[in-house]
Amino acid sequence: MSDTKRPDKGAVDQKNNKDQKNGRIVIFSSVIVIVLIAAIAFMIFSNQHGNEAKPKKKEPTHRTEKVTRIDYEGQPFIGSSNAPVKVVEFSDYRCPYCKEFEENVVPELDKEYVKTGKISLYFINDTILGPGSVLAANASEEVYHQNPKAFWAFHKAVFDAQKNEKEQWVTEKLLTSIAQKTVPSIDIKAFQNALDTKSRQSEVDKDNDLAESLGVPGTPVIFVGDQMIDGGQDYKVLKKAIDKALSEKK
Repeated sequence: MSDTKRPDKGAVDQKNNKDQKNGRIVIFSSVIVIVLIAAIAFMIFSNQHGNEAKPKKKEPTHRTEKVTRIDYEGQPFIGSSNAPVKVVEFSDYRCPYCKEFEENVVPELDKEYVKTGKISLYFINDTILGPGSVLAANASEEVYHQNPKAFWAFHKAVFDAQKNEKEQWVTEKLLTSIAQKTVPSIDIKAFQNALDTKSRQSEVDKDNDLAESLGVPGTPVIFVGDQMIDGGQDYKVLKKAIDKALSEKK
């Protein structure tokens, strides 16, 4: 009969405590791993969800990029409709700088570019200086509607009559007098009715909307083709821009 040695109680307890400790370490480590995996999975999901919610902005292309262009239809102009370059002045009849442009720059443009068939020069309203500007614009639109050829004589006379910007010098009486002097064939009753009812306001609004869509910051502002010219009120600057546009047409 073999003699079996009885295990020491202290050693057994020590082993059990060690096993329990190792078990707790394994469980704790497993929990940490699970938490880390869950955190990583959440981050991946959130990133994917965010990308879906905020798609990348498309790069502009010739098909997707919106370009605002000038609508010349129905606008008064001087020069040939077949001129290779179109020049546009956005202007206000009460603006003193617009008056300077009309007096100092337009005659030079007319001489060098309009009469030689190189450009056509358009005028478009941009009524930024209040009710007087709107009234004058309505008057000019009515004159253009009745007699397009007489428009420019009326147009020039209104600028000639301009007074200090702080004065409310634009009146129906003044505009009627100018119309009678510059447009002998005008139907004066229809003209006065247009001023009373602002029957040409839709044309004025169209001009103002166009100016806003193009980002016109004030008056006068000059475009050569569809390009706004910085400092275009200066003849030398404008001449350079026109010559460049003409060279590109060759």
